[in-house]
Amino acid sequence: MKIEQKDIFKTYLDVYFLPNESINNHQIYILIDILRATSSIATLLHCGVEEVMVLEKVETVKELGPIGGYILAGEREALKIEGFDYGNSPVEFIKNADQLRKKSVMLTTTNGAKAIQKVNKHGDVIALSLLNLDAVIDFVMKKEYKDIGIICSGTNENVSLEDCFAAGIFVKKFLSNYTDEVEINDGAKIALKLANSKKNEVKNSTHALKLKQLGFKEDLDFCFEMNMFNVVPLAKKGSLVFKKAYLAEL
Repeated sequence: MKIEQKDIFKTYLDVYFLPNESINNHQIYILIDILRATSSIATLLHCGVEEVMVLEKVETVKELGPIGGYILAGEREALKIEGFDYGNSPVEFIKNADQLRKKSVMLTTTNGAKAIQKVNKHGDVIALSLLNLDAVIDFVMKKEYKDIGIICSGTNENVSLEDCFAAGIFVKKFLSNYTDEVEINDGAKIALKLANSKKNEVKNSTHALKLKQLGFKEDLDFCFEMNMFNVVPLAKKGSLVFKKAYLAEL
């Protein structure tokens, strides 16, 4: 992570299209993987799950999950992992909300888990999706964070259109509601241009088409719904555990 001298009277909002970019130190990090990790995390917490621990390696989840009494959820290349209770499907979680309520979930995904592992080492992380976009914006504004980093997970280390689109919508709404001076980086300026894209165009992204081909069209459509949930999933620095955040806690 890169340390930069900043004006304490300004608010900074940076967007990074991949987690392996040279990322500045930020007061709060917002991670995006709308297809489907951060959409799943938001959905699980909406369903009443107590916490979602996100780990990168399948073997670690298989070893630690049963010991801690976790429900196991995850995918590799979009498909449910053999022996797990669930895949990485927000629609599946909604349909099984009664079985998930008050439980703890251990989640591993192809792209989002790697990004979360990388970013959470450096600070608190909020999981952002289109499903909880307004809730996150409202939380961030009320907390009066002065230095915000938005990081897109990407797909197999390549930029993902859908993540950049979601980042752009966040930046656009944030700027339209923020009265003080905000300095944005080039990534945020590019994302802003994508914010006006039509959803149907974004649904033709590489990863979106893959999900459709694998039979996950219902998930795809669901993940593009706006503001379904009033939840802010927050993982404290180094914890890898997302819980519902409340303004009074921080």
